[in-house]
Amino acid sequence: MRVLGSVETVAQLRNMTIPTGTGGYVRLSDVAEIGDGASEPRGFARLNGQPVVGFQVAKTKEASDVDTEDAVNVKLEQMEKTYPGVTFTKIYASVDETRDNFRATQHVLLEGMVLAALVVLLFLRDWRATLISVVAMPISLIPTFFVMDIAGFSLNLVTLLALTLVIGILVDDAIVEIENIEKRVAQGVRPYQAALQGADAIGLAVVATTFAIVVVFTPVSFMPGIPGQFFKEFGLTVSVAVLFSLLVARLITPLMAAYFLKPATKPHARKPFEGFYRNALEWALAHRIISAVAGLVLFIASVALVGLLPQGFQPAGDPDYIYVNVQGPPRRHPPGHGGGDPGRHPRDEGPAGGDRRLHPGGFDGCELRPRRGPGASDVRSGTITVLLRSKRDVSGNELKDRVRAQIAAIPDVRLNFLSFDGSSGFQQVLTGQDPDKLAAAALALEQQMRAVDIVKDPRPANPPVGPEVVIRPRPDEAARLGVSVATIAQAARVATVGDIDANVPKLNEGERRIPIRIRLPETARADIEQIRQLRLPTATGGVTTLGAVADVDFQAGPARIDRLNRMRQVTIQAELGDGVELGEATKAVHDLPIMKNLPEGVKPGAIGDAEAMQEMFGGFVVAFATAVFLMFAVLVLLFKSFFKPIVILAALPLAVGGAFIGLLIFNLSLSIPSLIGFLMLMGLAAKNSILLVEYAIEREREGMSQHDALIDACRERARPIVMTTVAMAAGMLPTAMALEKGAEFRQPMAVAVIGGLITSTLLSLVLVPVVYRFVDDFENWIRPRAAKLITPREEPPRLAPEDRL
Repeated sequence: MRVLGSVETVAQLRNMTIPTGTGGYVRLSDVAEIGDGASEPRGFARLNGQPVVGFQVAKTKEASDVDTEDAVNVKLEQMEKTYPGVTFTKIYASVDETRDNFRATQHVLLEGMVLAALVVLLFLRDWRATLISVVAMPISLIPTFFVMDIAGFSLNLVTLLALTLVIGILVDDAIVEIENIEKRVAQGVRPYQAALQGADAIGLAVVATTFAIVVVFTPVSFMPGIPGQFFKEFGLTVSVAVLFSLLVARLITPLMAAYFLKPATKPHARKPFEGFYRNALEWALAHRIISAVAGLVLFIASVALVGLLPQGFQPAGDPDYIYVNVQGPPRRHPPGHGGGDPGRHPRDEGPAGGDRRLHPGGFDGCELRPRRGPGASDVRSGTITVLLRSKRDVSGNELKDRVRAQIAAIPDVRLNFLSFDGSSGFQQVLTGQDPDKLAAAALALEQQMRAVDIVKDPRPANPPVGPEVVIRPRPDEAARLGVSVATIAQAARVATVGDIDANVPKLNEGERRIPIRIRLPETARADIEQIRQLRLPTATGGVTTLGAVADVDFQAGPARIDRLNRMRQVTIQAELGDGVELGEATKAVHDLPIMKNLPEGVKPGAIGDAEAMQEMFGGFVVAFATAVFLMFAVLVLLFKSFFKPIVILAALPLAVGGAFIGLLIFNLSLSIPSLIGFLMLMGLAAKNSILLVEYAIEREREGMSQHDALIDACRERARPIVMTTVAMAAGMLPTAMALEKGAEFRQPMAVAVIGGLITSTLLSLVLVPVVYRFVDDFENWIRPRAAKLITPREEPPRLAPEDRL
């Protein structure tokens, strides 16, 4: 059963009759003004000072950024032809950064391949061997793209970073293989036989080095939280690419060497092992205690450098836009609606000024900021997006410093710069249950932060306190007349702001359902006397006024109440100074007197980048520990010893100093990309040790003395170690120089890797043999003693009885 009694037009709504309290009827138009119009503005947007309709287009999870933008541009062109009077202007597209990043990665990959090829050619002096090594890079990358497609990965910032990092590693295994083969060819062995012998001799070392890198990066892919989103695709992409490079090095490289290399026209024996390196190695082995202590001192000094490095979440870079947060005063109307303009801004007409300015207001309207702030719709809040010219003489931070004083002088509005991702550069959260103590602590923190030079313009995140109408029911009068608190609240809400959308009736107009909102005129809503005269129904069927059962007054009140973990939250925001990292600002603020003596019940908290940074460093500690344990387990299985892997892992601390020194020289911070570089260093430093230790173990098993085995290992494996290190550093040199736009995210990673490679290679060639002597001597000492605790595999032979001798 359906009862169809709804009106279809506004005219029918005006002519509706409603009963009165005396038993009569009146038309609705006699007691109310009824009209069809727009709702109150919840947002606005301006472009270069002119009102516009702003909108965003967001892609679906599976879609491509580039394909989405191309499709949107096609549709916009069609709409411009369909609606000649409408002009569409693109303000900003994150796809531009994606395209730039992709082009930069292409250039880095190409430059890295060329530099790695030149390194191989410099050492081997054979274009055929160089070509065999270089071919390993594209052959390893092509199947990696295939696996990425199966796994649903895209070419984004993370995977492109992985490909940039792995380009130098892809050629490492091939270099080790071809160097071992080419060395035998130079001694007169036919290429086919040299390929068999060389591949067999180096096989275990190549497998061990590859899996050392795989076990480092695979666990990182499962880090939790926001950092885990960065490393999921990153770690798996690196692991897959390295595994394919292993297959290429073990199968394709020896095959090509067997049939592509030319026999040596002038075979020659190996050169004698002498010179500075031999003398330094002999001295270190003869004074192993002094050498070990020196290595320990170098490691401690390297760790001490951590305190000199600033800590951050991710590098900010210098994008071609600036975000400005706008907060208008209480009761301020949006432009064109009876009030001032909170979107007013200083005009910067200099050569580095913005090309366009978009002034979106409100969180539910045209909000074009990357991160939506908390709270309901509010036309007093918004974001200005200032587009900078790509060719300019100053950076974005310098431009901010130029105009900061100008925007601070604008009355009746709070203007603050945001970071490149649309959030405040620094946020300090205070939580507590007592709002008075919390407000006092927040005010003291804001005042003390103004004395800290490395943070700029501290201010509360919440909108300023504004006037509000407070209705306090009088219980005795309300109970005598039979007026409940719910009745008072409903009448006040309907009369002032209208009922919520879910409760209001709807007027059908085609496929649209237009809400019918009932409320007082705007002039009455601003008159507290008329609010006091609101009629309320009583329990006896009569009516009374709101002022008869409640006290109605204006008072100041918070514009918004935020909570964190069910506790009241107050956030003090600030901008980071030019070149200041988040960790440095956090330490400076936490050293303030108010932070060390917070009122009882008030506690500090962390949100946003500060929370993500804490989570990142905690996750990396677990990731490092897991990687070391898995690397040790893999090496135990490969070398069938619990002690020799200790020698390999001893090389890991040797890479720390160079990485820290490199970051200090380039004035870079400990952040996501630099920590990625440290992860890579774990695998690369272990690679050098594996090449030395594996050879020394094989020579000792053949009957060579410990000293001679170590000398021979350093003689045979020094060249491939230096070659792979230089090739890796050369492949990442374009990234470290940050020549491409937007390379600020990749630069710390490359600098950390190159610096760590240099120190780990130089030190491991001398100190790893020293550690090997300690570990090997201990193993030889403990083996016969531990053998008593182990049951032999076979029963010992029985002696014949004496009567049969």
